[in-house]
Amino acid sequence: MNFLNNLTKQEIENGEFPLAEILTNSIYYPSSGFDGGIVRDCNTLGRQLGISSFIYCDYASGEQLFRQEQNTFLGYNVIGSRDLKIEELIPNGWQPEIPPNFNIHDYTRYREHWDQFCIWSIYERDQNRTEDHGPNRFSLLYIGGEGVATYQALYWSNNFSAKGLAIIQPGTGFGFNWTDFTDKDGALSWVVNNNPSGQPEIIYYGGYGQCYDDFKWPNFCEVRTINPYYHNNGGEVRIWKKSKSTTTKN
Repeated sequence: MNFLNNLTKQEIENGEFPLAEILTNSIYYPSSGFDGGIVRDCNTLGRQLGISSFIYCDYASGEQLFRQEQNTFLGYNVIGSRDLKIEELIPNGWQPEIPPNFNIHDYTRYREHWDQFCIWSIYERDQNRTEDHGPNRFSLLYIGGEGVATYQALYWSNNFSAKGLAIIQPGTGFGFNWTDFTDKDGALSWVVNNNPSGQPEIIYYGGYGQCYDDFKWPNFCEVRTINPYYHNNGGEVRIWKKSKSTTTKN
């Protein structure tokens, strides 16, 4: 994403939002919280993926807390940021396609925790850091929204597929998630795998508390493990690669 290096602060904050460039070679992370591990891995050991556009989505984190955490990526600083309108993300509108066995009661179970917002930020590497720390710049689009609907609205309506997907500590059960993102027959799997523009090449799967070797989505095989994943030496994330190539717009 060389275009990032040419953006000025004025263009980031007031110019046309570069939607196609942001969706190209992006990684989508629903129920993300403020986990920077995906950015760290894609910037270093996983840099061969060519990902420098990160799309985080979480309906329970909240705008206020995001703004507190916004400028805390080690070795990077925000050089430009702005709020986005929904029309900038889905300029052609969006006609939802409902997953099988969808239950509106389940979907709205935690609606009182939803905090809707959208902020786009560009980060630049500190001058005292080298390429070993990561690329010169990366993009973070943070959406306060529901993970399944947001993926469909963002990628389907714009005829793109995410290059990567992160399912890490997704809040199943007591974590305010209405559905199980890991379920191969669940809503997220249906929306991701039925995208007419294709499927992700890479999926990051893991978190705390178990050995994450049980990913059951079809046509993915394990290629690498990050252990420990978190800075406190806890957790494990495994990277799964699509075993059958799929032609996508990316």
